[in-house]
Amino acid sequence: MYIPRHFEERDAERLMSLMTRHAFAVLVTMDQDGAPFATHLPFLVERDAAGALRLLAHMALPNPQWRTFPAERDALVIFQGPHAYVSPTWYTTGSQVPTWNYATVHAYGRPSVIESRDEVLRILRDTAARYEAGNAPPWTMEQSQEYVNRLLGGIVAFELRVTRLEGKFKLSQNKGEADRKAVISALEHSPFPGDGELAALMRSREEPG
Repeated sequence: MYIPRHFEERDAERLMSLMTRHAFAVLVTMDQDGAPFATHLPFLVERDAAGALRLLAHMALPNPQWRTFPAERDALVIFQGPHAYVSPTWYTTGSQVPTWNYATVHAYGRPSVIESRDEVLRILRDTAARYEAGNAPPWTMEQSQEYVNRLLGGIVAFELRVTRLEGKFKLSQNKGEADRKAVISALEHSPFPGDGELAALMRSREEPG
């Protein structure tokens, strides 16, 4: 993606944090005819024993996308973080125009199907555990193990070993301090969902540590 220098994010921990928090992402591959194909999926974001980053997910067996995995080309996974409209009326200086602030990460790598039944079950279990964390009591896969076992034949699990990450955090870095703080304040008082999270991300950059 196009990343002006002042919006480029290279900090590995910040990139991991966004990917983990906003793990419902878009897997983009090319089909046999060279056309793009996209699937929206919840991902697990993990590092293996050697520290390499990998993404894990599963999709429905009838979804044709997994059949394109053996192709000699990378796939792209897009993680979309918080984003919001920025009004020119929020700035404290000069003539301004509307814009959009956002944070996103693009992960590239070669996906491959996971054949191990135990690993497939582990992916399902860990994915459910992550999103059940706020429920009391949380649902566990063991509660419906027989049903889960019957459904295993209808899904395909896969991993994507990340070979390249691109991070773009467009957070008004091209504006002066007074304008950035004014945008943060406006977002903090916004009634729209997600604006507060974007404001917190911007504030964390204003007040490192």
